[in-house]
Amino acid sequence: MNHPGFIIIGAAKSGTTTLYQYLCRHPQIYMSTPKEPDFFSVDENYQRGLDWYFDLFKNAQPEQISGEASTTYSRLHQHPHTVDRMVKVLPDVKLIYIMRHPVDRAYSFYVHRLKGSRHKPELAFEQTITSQSEFVDSSYYLEQIEKYLRVYPRESLLLLLMEDLIKNPAETLKRIVEFIGADPGVDLVQAGTVVANKAGDHPEWLVRKQLTESFKSFPGAELISSMVPKFAKNRLYRAIKNVKYEDWKSQQYVPPPMLPETRQMLLEKFHQPNQKLSEFLARDLSHWNQ
Repeated sequence: MNHPGFIIIGAAKSGTTTLYQYLCRHPQIYMSTPKEPDFFSVDENYQRGLDWYFDLFKNAQPEQISGEASTTYSRLHQHPHTVDRMVKVLPDVKLIYIMRHPVDRAYSFYVHRLKGSRHKPELAFEQTITSQSEFVDSSYYLEQIEKYLRVYPRESLLLLLMEDLIKNPAETLKRIVEFIGADPGVDLVQAGTVVANKAGDHPEWLVRKQLTESFKSFPGAELISSMVPKFAKNRLYRAIKNVKYEDWKSQQYVPPPMLPETRQMLLEKFHQPNQKLSEFLARDLSHWNQ
C-alpha cells in the first residue's frame, strides 16, 4: 500500500501551491489530487479511514515518492489532533514548512477566503482577526514547529521562507528535492516560473466547480456526462474559461487594503515571536518587523 513519504504542512498563503506545482514536474515525485486532502486535520476526512487516504497515492509508480500539501496541518490551534494522528500513521514522514512575513500572510489568507464572493463580507479584516483567531494564529510559526518537534526528530523538518522560493527557485527546489530523496539534478524551473494561487487570482478549479454545479442542475446531466469523453470536457472548459473568468473577475468583491494602524498593531504582536523564530532558524528576520 502506497503512502506519502513527505508532506508540505503549510503555511497557508506562503507558496505551498507554487511548490506543489513545481514538484508535480518531477518524474520521481507523485503529488496527491487534491493538493490538500486535510486527512489528519479535518475530522470528517479522518473518519473516512486510511484506505481513503492511501488511495490518493495508489497511482504512484514504484520508483516515485508520494507527497501531499495540506496547509491545515499547520493550523494547530484549530486542528489540535493533527500531529498525534499523523505520527501514529506516518512516523517516518518528512515535513516541509514554508513561512512568510506573518502580517502579509494573515491578510493574504483573509483575501483568499473571500475568493469567489460577490458580496462585501459582514466583517472587515480588522474585525475578522478579532473574532476568528485562525488568521493570526497560523502566523505563530515557531509554535507550530515546536508541536511537531515533540514527536518528530529535527531532521524530519525542512524549514523554509517563501522569499527563498521566489528569489532563488532553482537552488531552493534542489534543496527540497534532496530532502525528499528524489534526483536533485532535474531542472524544475526550465518550463518557466510557476506563480500559483495569488490572493487576487482566480483558480481554474473554481471555474470548473461553477460550471459543473450549474450543469448538474439539469435533468439527465449525469447520464450525458458519462457519455462525453474526458478530452472533450477539457476542451469545453478551456473554451469557456476565459469568458467565465472575466465575467467572474468583474463581479467579485475586492476588499480594501489593511489599515496602517492594523498593520502596526500586528507588527508589534509578532515582534517577539519573530525574534524567537529568528534565533531558532539562525536567520535574520528583521525585515518581518516592517
